[in-house]
Amino acid sequence: MKRPPELSWQDKAILISLPVVVFVIFILTNYYSKDPTIKEAFEGKVSGICVRDGGRIVQIYQQTATDSVRFKMQTLDASNYFDFVYNITASETMKPELGQIIQFYGQYNYDANGGSITVPYKGKSGQIDGWAIYKGERFSGPRNQQNPNQNQPPYGPM
Repeated sequence: MKRPPELSWQDKAILISLPVVVFVIFILTNYYSKDPTIKEAFEGKVSGICVRDGGRIVQIYQQTATDSVRFKMQTLDASNYFDFVYNITASETMKPELGQIIQFYGQYNYDANGGSITVPYKGKSGQIDGWAIYKGERFSGPRNQQNPNQNQPPYGPM
């Protein structure tokens, strides 16, 4: 009966260290690829950056247009105030109430008053991007792109 070859100490070291190296790379990649928060974007004075954060509604502005809803929010750690603009798409309607919390992923634009978040926004690719979660409901760009052949079967007319 043939026995498998013995592993040298170098082979054993490689087999042990390889999973450790992969795990460390995974952790570092996740750490450095996280989206910035409102506080980080405000302190960095950057505009046009995508942020993922949350906040509490502290003031609702008078609605002057039918295509957006605007209100003032405070970060969850109460460190910053900022304006929040939700661009209404299709028939989605967000009815904000004072004190409610919103989680979001949107585009931040800096100004000295705390900046503003726009959700959804047109991304670099030209596609609508971003979302907000309010009272357990997700608000985002068009949920389904209109398909001109929507009423037809997937393989053509029968």
